[in-house]
Amino acid sequence: MSVIIRTLSGPDELVLFDRVRALAFGHTPRRSVKPGATMEFDRMHVAFDGGEAVGTAAAASFDLSLPDGSQTPCGGIRWVSTLPTHRRRGVLSTMVRHQLDEFRERGETVAALWASQATVYSRYGFGLATTSIDSTVTPQAPFLPGIEHDAINYLHETAEHGLPTESLASVYAQMRVQRPGLVSRSTGWWRHLTSDPATQWVVHEGRNGIDGYLGYQTEAEGWLDSGPSHRLHVVELVATAARAEASLWRFALDFDLTSTVIAKRRPIDDALPWMLTNIRQAQRVARDGLWLRIVDLAAALTARSSQFPADTELRIRVTDELCPWNAGTWSVGPGACTRGTGSPNLTLDTADLATCYLGAGPLSALAHAGRVTEHTPGALDRLAAALGSSRAPWAITWF
Repeated sequence: MSVIIRTLSGPDELVLFDRVRALAFGHTPRRSVKPGATMEFDRMHVAFDGGEAVGTAAAASFDLSLPDGSQTPCGGIRWVSTLPTHRRRGVLSTMVRHQLDEFRERGETVAALWASQATVYSRYGFGLATTSIDSTVTPQAPFLPGIEHDAINYLHETAEHGLPTESLASVYAQMRVQRPGLVSRSTGWWRHLTSDPATQWVVHEGRNGIDGYLGYQTEAEGWLDSGPSHRLHVVELVATAARAEASLWRFALDFDLTSTVIAKRRPIDDALPWMLTNIRQAQRVARDGLWLRIVDLAAALTARSSQFPADTELRIRVTDELCPWNAGTWSVGPGACTRGTGSPNLTLDTADLATCYLGAGPLSALAHAGRVTEHTPGALDRLAAALGSSRAPWAITWF
């Protein structure tokens, strides 16, 4: 089978693109598809077997936040699908190859995605770089004494301008400096994220303006003997100050007629459980979050090298079958990553390097699992310290 990849010509081919995706995921194809605010048509591709469309893949243009407050160009892989009739025939491999080559040409140092199946993308050099926490919280759960919180306000739409997303975007941009793993959001992305009329938005105002926001939805469960009961779903809660975060959580937990508060895709070091008098009132389930792939290793490690101490230089041998330009021995020190000579201090695969890239990767655990080999005593600890992050990486933008 010969697979040909072609870029979408424009909105007129969205029905074709959507049909393949719908059939692949067990949905009903739509007869008409409107262009979305986050679509980049020059980054939407269809795989053809002869004249039949058999696969899709697309990408979003992002910058990804790093532990030192900087960012690096990132291609966000999305809408990947293969027709059920053409699975395990090389369609996905051809599309991934095409996308990684495209990302490299565009100067994107890493690729990122949300995986439908954990085993699919690890074979293409992707590593699990963030962990998401889904929390189910007891309403009215009390805070520990001394945790201060304020009243908050609704963010109102206007007939002329709609929802004023600039204040939300400002808080999110500040959070990207504080935490790794967050992708940039264009105006189109904010329009998409705030387009659901079921989501209500509230904000906290600190001394210097809005410093936190919460988007939430309520879901009616029906009437109990004690009265109406609802679930409150936290769509997104972002705050750059502790008082703002406590205030927004207090609003969500104290919402009337609520039996359950559900918050998905929270960071693994979320502050909420530690605010509660009874930590068990926040039941937490860990799930895999963002998967990362190193596209340009030299550029990617140079972007992370600012945290290497002045006296730290490591030679790292990386294996990478799919992107051979990344394979070999690299010398990484403060401010630079170059081709290295001599014996390596460490050997690891590109997927395991991607797992550690945002600062949450358990290098010692990977070594115990036989996935990282330490040739020089102490090299593992030095690399872990240089790639570490004081705050856990967090991915909340679903793409």
